[in-house]
Amino acid sequence: MTNILLASALPDWVIWVIMAVVLVGMILLTIIPQKKRQKQQQEMMNSLAVGTKIMTIGRMVGKITQINADNTLVINVGTENNPTLIVIDRNAVGLVLENVAAPAPAPAPAPVVEEAPAKEESVENDAAEQPADGVVEDVAPAADEAVFPEESAAEEAPVSKKKKK
Repeated sequence: MTNILLASALPDWVIWVIMAVVLVGMILLTIIPQKKRQKQQQEMMNSLAVGTKIMTIGRMVGKITQINADNTLVINVGTENNPTLIVIDRNAVGLVLENVAAPAPAPAPAPVVEEAPAKEESVENDAAEQPADGVVEDVAPAADEAVFPEESAAEEAPVSKKKKK
């Protein structure tokens, strides 16, 4: 009886709007996780390198010994003393068990910032205060730069090694 009262109280277009919103919500709830899984799968495929320990979709575990240009991998599913090499398609990789440690990138040096004189009247005073080579070293961060504790420790080390004239 309450259903009859509820149906008669709401216009037909409201019911259609509610059904459309629910349908769109269901579609979005299925597409968003699928895109996330695809992105993780692509990152895993891009991280494959020689020496990476993987598990195939057939649950065979081995180490990559060679990566071919035709999207195939040669993996060793045996031991190092008695290797058993098989060739699989790159898409047959199901899981990366142990990733090969990539070489750490070298830290980028902090850029030297030159300051322009604030007033044109005090150009003579600024010229007397500047070093002979004309390079002004900026030790304090600019107002528009965000300083984080990790970055500030990395930036302070190169600044302290500079010679002040």
